[in-house]
Amino acid sequence: MKPVLKDDEQTDRSVAAVDRTLSLLEAFLDQPGSRSLSDLEQRTGLFKSVILRYMLSLEAHSFVHKEQNGRYRLGYKAAQLGRAFESSVDLVTTLQPVVERLSKKTGNSASVYVRDGDSRLCLLRAEPERDVRVAIRAGTRRPMDKSASSLAFKRFERKTVQEFASVGVAGIVSSAGVGDPLVASMAAPLFGVSGAFVGVLTLSGIIGHFDVNDEKVRTLLLDEALAASALLGAAP
Repeated sequence: MKPVLKDDEQTDRSVAAVDRTLSLLEAFLDQPGSRSLSDLEQRTGLFKSVILRYMLSLEAHSFVHKEQNGRYRLGYKAAQLGRAFESSVDLVTTLQPVVERLSKKTGNSASVYVRDGDSRLCLLRAEPERDVRVAIRAGTRRPMDKSASSLAFKRFERKTVQEFASVGVAGIVSSAGVGDPLVASMAAPLFGVSGAFVGVLTLSGIIGHFDVNDEKVRTLLLDEALAASALLGAAP
């Protein structure tokens, strides 16, 4: 007779099975191409006999495809999941809470800029509740000048989220007195699906009230930019 499992033991085994399934799918993510059983064993730490059992189920549901040479690649269901995620991501809906939270935490103006031809467009904006602040309306087009947000475009537009994450706080770009002699700002890049550059997350404030060298604020902007990028589909 098979031993009777308690509910918590059954739950533990179910969770372990899900973890193994996800680890096998994640083994295909870091670089394109197919995987051999040895590749999957090395990447997941699972035995080949265990991997084979899981791959049978994944193959049956079209999440992986077994090639004639015995190697595995992602199946069409995995591609469908990716397209479903991309179609469900809305920049405004996803990033509005980010700029509002950032503005509230710092007491400064927070924005998201996206490229619009040779200019940058303010897609989203959140203002602090005080009389003295930097006021720019969402929808405003600005030139690519020497401001922090423009410099972030120039520095990271052809980079990856991994390259930004690797430099940490040093990747935060700042400026003071550009365009307006009273305004200072700092900016960080945003990335989306496949690590593609999306836009720039910017904090701006009045010089004397907003210190672009404040390490706590710079770290906060870094964390928010990476978290927002993850929501958009990037994998730092």
